[in-house]
Amino acid sequence: MNIKPNARSHFKFIVFLLLTVITTTNIGSILLLIKSNDSNSTYAPQVTNFSLIQNICHAIIEISLAIITIVVTHENKNLLKIIKKSNLQIQNLIKQHEKELDEKNKSLENIIDLYHKTLKLSNQKAELFYNISHELKTPLSVILGAIQLIDQKYPLDGVDRRKSSKHLSTIRQNCYRLLRLINNILDISRVESGYIKTNPVNCNIVYLVEEITESVIPFVEQKGLSIEFDTLDEEIITAVDIDKIERIILNLLSNAIKFTNPGGMIYVKVARKDNDVVIKIIDTGIGIPRDMQSRIFDRYSQVNSELTAEFEGSGIGLSIVKSFVELHNGTIEVKSEVNRGSEFIITLPITLCDKNYNTDHCQNNVQNRIIETIKVEFSDIYSTPT
Repeated sequence: MNIKPNARSHFKFIVFLLLTVITTTNIGSILLLIKSNDSNSTYAPQVTNFSLIQNICHAIIEISLAIITIVVTHENKNLLKIIKKSNLQIQNLIKQHEKELDEKNKSLENIIDLYHKTLKLSNQKAELFYNISHELKTPLSVILGAIQLIDQKYPLDGVDRRKSSKHLSTIRQNCYRLLRLINNILDISRVESGYIKTNPVNCNIVYLVEEITESVIPFVEQKGLSIEFDTLDEEIITAVDIDKIERIILNLLSNAIKFTNPGGMIYVKVARKDNDVVIKIIDTGIGIPRDMQSRIFDRYSQVNSELTAEFEGSGIGLSIVKSFVELHNGTIEVKSEVNRGSEFIITLPITLCDKNYNTDHCQNNVQNRIIETIKVEFSDIYSTPT
Protein backbone atom coordinates (compact mmCIF):
# COMPACT_ATOMS: atom_id res chain seq x y z
CA MET A 1 0.00 0.00 0.00
CA ASN A 2 1.25 3.46 -0.80
CA ILE A 3 1.86 5.93 2.03
CA LYS A 4 -0.08 9.10 1.59
CA PRO A 5 1.97 12.30 1.18
CA ASN A 6 0.42 13.86 4.35
CA ALA A 7 1.38 10.85 6.52
CA ARG A 8 4.93 10.91 5.22
CA SER A 9 5.12 14.65 6.03
CA HIS A 10 3.92 13.94 9.59
CA PHE A 11 6.61 11.27 10.03
CA LYS A 12 9.27 13.69 8.86
CA PHE A 13 7.95 16.41 11.21
CA ILE A 14 7.97 14.02 14.22
CA VAL A 15 11.54 12.93 13.50
CA PHE A 16 12.65 16.54 13.08
CA LEU A 17 10.90 17.52 16.34
CA LEU A 18 12.50 14.66 18.29
CA LEU A 19 15.94 15.51 16.89
CA THR A 20 15.36 19.10 18.05
CA VAL A 21 14.42 17.88 21.54
CA ILE A 22 17.57 15.69 21.71
CA THR A 23 19.75 18.56 20.56
CA THR A 24 18.15 21.00 23.00
CA THR A 25 18.44 18.52 25.87
CA ASN A 26 22.10 17.86 25.12
CA ILE A 27 22.85 21.57 25.01
CA GLY A 28 20.98 22.10 28.28
CA SER A 29 22.84 19.21 29.91
CA ILE A 30 26.17 20.62 28.79
CA LEU A 31 25.30 24.09 30.13
CA LEU A 32 24.25 22.61 33.48
CA LEU A 33 27.49 20.68 33.64
CA ILE A 34 29.49 23.83 33.03
CA LYS A 35 27.57 25.80 35.65
CA SER A 36 27.84 23.04 38.23
CA ASN A 37 31.61 23.13 37.91
CA ASP A 38 31.65 26.87 38.52
CA SER A 39 31.91 27.06 42.38
CA ASN A 40 31.54 30.83 42.35
CA SER A 41 28.46 30.88 40.20
CA THR A 42 25.35 32.49 41.54
CA TYR A 43 23.47 29.50 40.17
CA ALA A 44 25.43 27.00 42.27
CA PRO A 45 22.60 26.41 44.76
CA GLN A 46 20.20 25.69 41.83
CA VAL A 47 22.27 22.92 40.31
CA THR A 48 22.87 20.83 43.38
CA ASN A 49 20.48 18.26 41.94
CA PHE A 50 22.45 18.10 38.68
CA SER A 51 22.64 14.31 38.67
CA LEU A 52 18.89 14.07 38.75
CA ILE A 53 18.48 16.59 35.94
CA GLN A 54 21.19 14.84 33.90
CA ASN A 55 19.37 11.52 34.29
CA ILE A 56 16.12 13.15 33.15
CA CYS A 57 17.90 14.53 30.06
CA HIS A 58 19.36 11.14 29.26
CA ALA A 59 15.91 9.61 29.64
CA ILE A 60 14.42 12.20 27.31
CA ILE A 61 17.17 11.48 24.75
CA GLU A 62 16.67 7.73 24.99
CA ILE A 63 12.90 8.07 24.64
CA SER A 64 13.36 10.34 21.62
CA LEU A 65 15.80 7.90 20.00
CA ALA A 66 13.37 5.05 20.68
CA ILE A 67 10.52 6.99 19.09
CA ILE A 68 12.74 7.84 16.10
CA THR A 69 13.66 4.15 15.79
CA ILE A 70 9.99 3.16 15.88
CA VAL A 71 9.04 5.80 13.30
CA VAL A 72 11.90 4.85 10.96
CA THR A 73 11.13 1.14 11.36
CA HIS A 74 7.48 1.78 10.53
CA GLU A 75 8.51 3.87 7.51
CA ASN A 76 10.85 1.11 6.31
CA LYS A 77 8.08 -1.48 6.64
CA ASN A 78 5.80 0.70 4.52
CA LEU A 79 8.58 1.18 1.97
CA LEU A 80 9.14 -2.59 1.84
CA LYS A 81 5.43 -3.08 1.22
CA ILE A 82 5.54 -0.52 -1.57
CA ILE A 83 8.60 -2.19 -3.12
CA LYS A 84 6.99 -5.63 -2.92
CA LYS A 85 3.80 -4.33 -4.49
CA SER A 86 5.77 -2.52 -7.20
CA ASN A 87 7.77 -5.68 -7.93
CA LEU A 88 4.53 -7.64 -8.14
CA GLN A 89 3.06 -5.07 -10.53
CA ILE A 90 6.24 -5.18 -12.63
CA GLN A 91 6.07 -8.97 -12.76
CA ASN A 92 2.42 -8.79 -13.80
CA LEU A 93 3.24 -6.23 -16.50
CA ILE A 94 6.09 -8.42 -17.76
CA LYS A 95 3.77 -11.44 -17.92
CA GLN A 96 1.11 -9.36 -19.66
CA HIS A 97 3.60 -8.06 -22.24
CA GLU A 98 4.96 -11.57 -22.78
CA LYS A 99 1.41 -12.80 -23.36
CA GLU A 100 0.74 -9.95 -25.81
CA LEU A 101 4.01 -10.70 -27.64
CA ASP A 102 3.06 -14.37 -27.90
CA GLU A 103 -0.34 -13.41 -29.32
CA LYS A 104 1.26 -11.00 -31.80
CA ASN A 105 3.80 -13.62 -32.86
CA LYS A 106 1.00 -16.12 -33.41
CA SER A 107 -0.95 -13.51 -35.41
CA LEU A 108 2.17 -12.75 -37.47
CA GLU A 109 2.69 -16.45 -38.13
CA ASN A 110 -0.95 -16.74 -39.22
CA ILE A 111 -0.56 -13.74 -41.55
CA ILE A 112 2.61 -15.21 -43.07
CA ASP A 113 0.85 -18.55 -43.51
CA LEU A 114 -2.13 -16.83 -45.16
CA TYR A 115 0.24 -14.87 -47.41
CA HIS A 116 1.91 -18.06 -48.63
CA LYS A 117 -1.47 -19.71 -49.16
CA THR A 118 -2.75 -16.66 -51.06
CA LEU A 119 0.42 -16.55 -53.16
CA LYS A 120 0.05 -20.24 -53.96
CA LEU A 121 -3.63 -19.79 -54.91
CA SER A 122 -2.74 -16.74 -57.02
CA ASN A 123 -0.13 -18.75 -58.90
CA GLN A 124 -2.61 -21.58 -59.37
CA LYS A 125 -5.19 -19.09 -60.66
CA ALA A 126 -2.69 -17.59 -63.09
CA GLU A 127 -1.72 -21.07 -64.28
CA LEU A 128 -5.40 -21.96 -64.69
CA PHE A 129 -6.04 -18.85 -66.80
CA TYR A 130 -2.94 -19.60 -68.81
CA ASN A 131 -4.03 -23.18 -69.51
CA ILE A 132 -7.63 -22.21 -70.31
CA SER A 133 -6.43 -19.45 -72.64
CA HIS A 134 -4.21 -21.91 -74.48
CA GLU A 135 -7.13 -24.32 -74.80
CA LEU A 136 -9.35 -21.54 -76.17
CA LYS A 137 -6.71 -20.27 -78.57
CA THR A 138 -6.32 -23.59 -80.35
CA PRO A 139 -9.95 -23.97 -81.60
CA LEU A 140 -10.07 -20.25 -82.34
CA SER A 141 -7.09 -20.60 -84.67
CA VAL A 142 -8.85 -23.53 -86.36
CA ILE A 143 -11.97 -21.37 -86.92
CA LEU A 144 -9.92 -18.54 -88.42
CA GLY A 145 -8.11 -20.99 -90.66
CA ALA A 146 -11.43 -22.46 -91.81
CA ILE A 147 -12.75 -18.97 -92.66
CA GLN A 148 -9.68 -18.26 -94.79
CA LEU A 149 -10.07 -21.64 -96.51
CA ILE A 150 -13.75 -20.92 -97.31
CA ASP A 151 -12.77 -17.56 -98.82
CA GLN A 152 -10.13 -19.17 -101.02
CA LYS A 153 -11.72 -22.50 -102.01
CA TYR A 154 -15.41 -21.70 -102.23
CA PRO A 155 -15.86 -18.33 -103.99
CA LEU A 156 -19.46 -17.21 -104.49
CA ASP A 157 -21.00 -14.74 -106.93
CA GLY A 158 -23.57 -11.98 -106.69
CA VAL A 159 -25.93 -11.73 -103.75
CA ASP A 160 -24.76 -15.00 -102.20
CA ARG A 161 -21.19 -13.69 -102.18
CA ARG A 162 -22.21 -10.46 -100.44
CA LYS A 163 -24.26 -12.30 -97.82
CA SER A 164 -21.57 -14.89 -97.28
CA SER A 165 -18.83 -12.25 -96.99
CA LYS A 166 -20.86 -10.32 -94.41
CA HIS A 167 -21.40 -13.40 -92.26
CA LEU A 168 -17.79 -14.53 -92.60
CA SER A 169 -16.59 -11.02 -91.75
CA THR A 170 -18.71 -11.08 -88.58
CA ILE A 171 -17.30 -14.45 -87.59
CA ARG A 172 -13.74 -13.34 -88.36
CA GLN A 173 -14.13 -10.07 -86.46
CA ASN A 174 -15.38 -11.77 -83.30
CA CYS A 175 -12.67 -14.41 -83.57
CA TYR A 176 -10.11 -11.61 -83.60
CA ARG A 177 -11.76 -10.05 -80.55
CA LEU A 178 -11.60 -13.37 -78.69
CA LEU A 179 -8.01 -13.83 -79.81
CA ARG A 180 -7.10 -10.38 -78.48
CA LEU A 181 -8.68 -11.12 -75.11
CA ILE A 182 -6.96 -14.51 -74.93
CA ASN A 183 -3.59 -12.97 -75.83
CA ASN A 184 -4.06 -10.37 -73.10
CA ILE A 185 -4.96 -13.03 -70.51
CA LEU A 186 -1.91 -15.06 -71.53
CA ASP A 187 0.33 -12.02 -71.22
CA ILE A 188 -1.10 -11.09 -67.81
CA SER A 189 -0.59 -14.67 -66.61
CA ARG A 190 3.01 -14.64 -67.83
CA VAL A 191 3.68 -11.27 -66.17
CA GLU A 192 2.16 -12.38 -62.85
CA SER A 193 4.10 -15.64 -62.84
CA GLY A 194 7.34 -14.00 -64.02
CA TYR A 195 7.57 -16.30 -67.03
CA ILE A 196 7.40 -13.56 -69.66
CA LYS A 197 10.64 -12.97 -71.51
CA THR A 198 11.99 -10.59 -74.13
CA ASN A 199 13.72 -11.43 -77.38
CA PRO A 200 15.77 -8.27 -78.03
CA VAL A 201 17.39 -7.54 -81.40
CA ASN A 202 19.21 -4.46 -82.66
CA CYS A 203 16.95 -2.58 -85.06
CA ASN A 204 16.11 0.91 -86.28
CA ILE A 205 13.25 1.81 -83.97
CA VAL A 206 12.42 4.92 -86.04
CA TYR A 207 11.71 2.72 -89.07
CA LEU A 208 9.75 0.23 -86.94
CA VAL A 209 7.44 2.86 -85.41
CA GLU A 210 6.97 4.56 -88.79
CA GLU A 211 5.95 1.26 -90.42
CA ILE A 212 3.43 0.60 -87.66
CA THR A 213 2.01 4.12 -88.04
CA GLU A 214 1.64 3.81 -91.82
CA SER A 215 -0.05 0.43 -91.42
CA VAL A 216 -2.92 1.88 -89.36
CA ILE A 217 -3.73 4.66 -91.85
CA PRO A 218 -6.70 2.74 -93.39
CA PHE A 219 -8.22 2.31 -89.91
CA VAL A 220 -7.62 5.96 -89.06
CA GLU A 221 -9.21 7.17 -92.29
CA GLN A 222 -12.15 4.83 -91.85
CA LYS A 223 -13.08 6.79 -88.72
CA GLY A 224 -12.51 10.18 -90.33
CA LEU A 225 -9.27 10.93 -88.49
CA SER A 226 -5.82 12.03 -89.62
CA ILE A 227 -2.48 10.68 -88.42
CA GLU A 228 0.97 12.23 -88.70
CA PHE A 229 4.41 10.72 -88.07
CA ASP A 230 7.32 13.00 -87.20
CA THR A 231 10.97 12.47 -86.30
CA LEU A 232 14.22 14.43 -86.31
CA ASP A 233 16.32 11.24 -86.50
CA GLU A 234 16.29 8.96 -89.50
CA GLU A 235 17.96 6.16 -87.58
CA ILE A 236 18.15 5.17 -83.94
CA ILE A 237 19.58 1.70 -83.46
CA THR A 238 18.62 0.07 -80.18
CA ALA A 239 17.87 -3.40 -78.83
CA VAL A 240 14.13 -4.07 -78.44
CA ASP A 241 11.68 -6.94 -78.60
CA ILE A 242 9.98 -6.10 -81.90
CA ASP A 243 6.76 -8.03 -81.19
CA LYS A 244 6.28 -6.28 -77.86
CA ILE A 245 7.06 -2.83 -79.29
CA GLU A 246 4.41 -3.48 -81.96
CA ARG A 247 1.91 -4.44 -79.26
CA ILE A 248 2.75 -1.30 -77.25
CA ILE A 249 2.38 1.11 -80.18
CA LEU A 250 -0.73 -0.56 -81.60
CA ASN A 251 -2.48 -0.62 -78.22
CA LEU A 252 -1.87 3.10 -77.71
CA LEU A 253 -2.91 3.89 -81.31
CA SER A 254 -6.02 1.75 -80.85
CA ASN A 255 -7.00 3.81 -77.78
CA ALA A 256 -6.24 7.06 -79.64
CA ILE A 257 -8.47 6.03 -82.55
CA LYS A 258 -11.18 4.72 -80.24
CA PHE A 259 -11.44 7.87 -78.10
CA THR A 260 -10.92 10.57 -80.73
CA ASN A 261 -13.94 11.98 -82.51
CA PRO A 262 -14.11 12.27 -86.34
CA GLY A 263 -12.04 15.16 -87.64
CA GLY A 264 -9.44 14.75 -84.89
CA MET A 265 -5.68 14.29 -85.19
CA ILE A 266 -3.22 11.67 -83.98
CA TYR A 267 0.51 12.42 -83.83
CA VAL A 268 3.32 9.89 -83.48
CA LYS A 269 6.75 11.30 -82.67
CA VAL A 270 10.13 9.62 -82.20
CA ALA A 271 13.24 11.42 -80.95
CA ARG A 272 16.55 10.78 -79.26
CA LYS A 273 17.10 12.36 -75.85
CA ASP A 274 20.58 11.83 -74.43
CA ASN A 275 20.91 8.02 -74.13
CA ASP A 276 17.18 7.38 -74.49
CA VAL A 277 14.66 7.12 -77.30
CA VAL A 278 11.37 8.89 -76.62
CA ILE A 279 8.16 7.85 -78.38
CA LYS A 280 5.11 10.09 -78.06
CA ILE A 281 1.57 9.26 -79.14
CA ILE A 282 -0.68 12.31 -78.99
CA ASP A 283 -4.36 12.63 -79.83
CA THR A 284 -7.00 15.35 -79.76
CA GLY A 285 -9.58 13.04 -78.22
CA ILE A 286 -11.83 13.11 -75.19
CA GLY A 287 -8.96 13.05 -72.69
CA ILE A 288 -8.63 11.36 -69.31
CA PRO A 289 -9.97 12.87 -66.04
CA ARG A 290 -7.18 13.99 -63.71
CA ASP A 291 -8.31 11.68 -60.89
CA MET A 292 -8.00 8.66 -63.21
CA GLN A 293 -4.57 9.41 -64.69
CA SER A 294 -2.66 7.79 -61.83
CA ARG A 295 -4.72 4.58 -62.13
CA ILE A 296 -5.08 3.90 -65.85
CA PHE A 297 -2.03 1.61 -65.85
CA ASP A 298 -3.43 -0.46 -62.97
CA ARG A 299 -4.71 -3.90 -63.88
CA TYR A 300 -8.47 -4.09 -64.59
CA SER A 301 -8.77 -0.30 -64.27
CA GLN A 302 -10.96 1.59 -66.72
CA VAL A 303 -11.92 5.22 -67.22
CA ASN A 304 -15.54 5.46 -66.06
CA SER A 305 -17.12 8.24 -68.04
CA GLU A 306 -20.21 8.91 -70.15
CA LEU A 307 -17.86 9.62 -73.05
CA THR A 308 -16.37 6.10 -72.85
CA ALA A 309 -19.58 4.20 -72.09
CA GLU A 310 -19.92 2.85 -75.65
CA PHE A 311 -16.47 1.24 -75.52
CA GLU A 312 -16.17 -1.80 -73.30
CA GLY A 313 -12.95 -3.57 -72.48
CA SER A 314 -11.18 -5.80 -70.01
CA GLY A 315 -9.15 -2.97 -68.49
CA ILE A 316 -5.84 -4.82 -68.91
CA GLY A 317 -4.53 -3.30 -72.15
CA LEU A 318 -2.60 -0.39 -70.62
CA SER A 319 -1.42 -2.62 -67.79
CA ILE A 320 0.19 -4.92 -70.37
CA VAL A 321 1.65 -1.91 -72.18
CA LYS A 322 3.30 -0.74 -68.96
CA SER A 323 4.63 -4.26 -68.26
CA PHE A 324 6.11 -4.51 -71.78
CA VAL A 325 7.73 -1.06 -71.42
CA GLU A 326 9.22 -2.03 -68.06
CA LEU A 327 10.60 -5.24 -69.61
CA HIS A 328 12.73 -2.87 -71.74
CA ASN A 329 13.77 -0.99 -68.54
CA GLY A 330 11.72 1.94 -69.78
CA THR A 331 8.96 4.16 -68.41
CA ILE A 332 5.57 5.33 -69.61
CA GLU A 333 3.61 8.36 -68.47
CA VAL A 334 0.48 10.18 -69.52
CA LYS A 335 -0.47 13.83 -69.80
CA SER A 336 -4.11 14.54 -70.48
CA GLU A 337 -6.84 17.11 -70.26
CA VAL A 338 -10.54 16.37 -70.64
CA ASN A 339 -11.89 17.36 -74.07
CA ARG A 340 -8.40 18.43 -75.15
CA GLY A 341 -6.65 15.12 -75.72
CA SER A 342 -3.98 12.83 -74.29
CA GLU A 343 -0.24 12.36 -74.67
CA PHE A 344 1.47 9.07 -73.85
CA ILE A 345 5.24 9.31 -73.48
CA ILE A 346 7.41 6.19 -73.66
CA THR A 347 11.08 6.46 -72.71
CA LEU A 348 13.38 3.55 -73.54
CA PRO A 349 17.12 3.35 -72.87
CA ILE A 350 19.28 2.95 -75.97
CA THR A 351 21.14 -0.33 -75.62
CA LEU A 352 22.71 -2.88 -77.96
CA CYS A 353 22.80 -6.67 -77.91
CA ASP A 354 24.60 -9.40 -79.84
CA LYS A 355 21.69 -10.10 -82.19
CA ASN A 356 20.95 -7.89 -85.21
CA TYR A 357 17.64 -7.77 -87.02
CA ASN A 358 17.68 -8.73 -90.70
CA THR A 359 16.76 -5.48 -92.43
CA ASP A 360 15.88 -7.10 -95.75
CA HIS A 361 13.68 -9.63 -94.00
CA CYS A 362 12.15 -6.78 -92.04
CA GLN A 363 11.27 -4.83 -95.21
CA ASN A 364 9.75 -7.89 -96.87
CA ASN A 365 7.65 -9.20 -93.99
CA VAL A 366 7.06 -6.41 -91.47
CA GLN A 367 3.94 -5.14 -93.25
CA ASN A 368 2.24 -8.55 -93.29
CA ARG A 369 3.11 -9.22 -89.66
CA ILE A 370 1.96 -5.78 -88.51
CA ILE A 371 -1.31 -6.08 -90.45
CA GLU A 372 -2.07 -9.42 -88.78
CA THR A 373 -1.31 -7.87 -85.39
CA ILE A 374 -3.52 -4.87 -86.24
CA LYS A 375 -6.45 -7.17 -87.07
CA VAL A 376 -6.25 -8.52 -83.55
CA GLU A 377 -5.42 -5.29 -81.65
CA PHE A 378 -8.06 -3.20 -83.50
CA SER A 379 -10.76 -5.88 -83.43
CA ASP A 380 -12.79 -4.08 -80.76
CA ILE A 381 -13.02 -0.88 -82.82
CA TYR A 382 -14.44 -1.92 -86.19
CA SER A 383 -14.06 -4.45 -88.97
CA THR A 384 -10.91 -4.75 -91.05
CA PRO A 385 -10.86 -2.26 -93.96
CA THR A 386 -11.07 -3.90 -97.38
